[in-house]
Amino acid sequence: MKTMHYKKIYLSTIFITIFFIFYLCLSCYAFGPSSDTIYQGIDVSNWQGLINYSAVRNSGIEVVYIKSSEGQSYIDPYFETNYANAKANGLKVGFYHYVTARNTQEAQAQADFFARVVSRKAS
Repeated sequence: MKTMHYKKIYLSTIFITIFFIFYLCLSCYAFGPSSDTIYQGIDVSNWQGLINYSAVRNSGIEVVYIKSSEGQSYIDPYFETNYANAKANGLKVGFYHYVTARNTQEAQAQADFFARVVSRKAS
């Protein structure tokens, strides 16, 4: 019975040690935010249709994440319009790509496609 108790303590100690090593390793690779500023933002895509960006800005939104692309060839039909109208209304912009990759090669191709689509835009 005493041996069983020591095994539980031993295993618990190992588990806790592994947990803390894992936690410390993760935290040593994490970067903190570049500032303490928190922005209010939304993400948009073709699903929202035409957006009144003046109303968006007036509602307190400061950042718009715009869907640019999907897969290896699809460009969101509202991408250019969303970008132009968000910038015209003084909003900060970012872009996202909807990933459909199933393997490393597809992921690389999609990353390249995304980079080509957004490379001409200044955020």
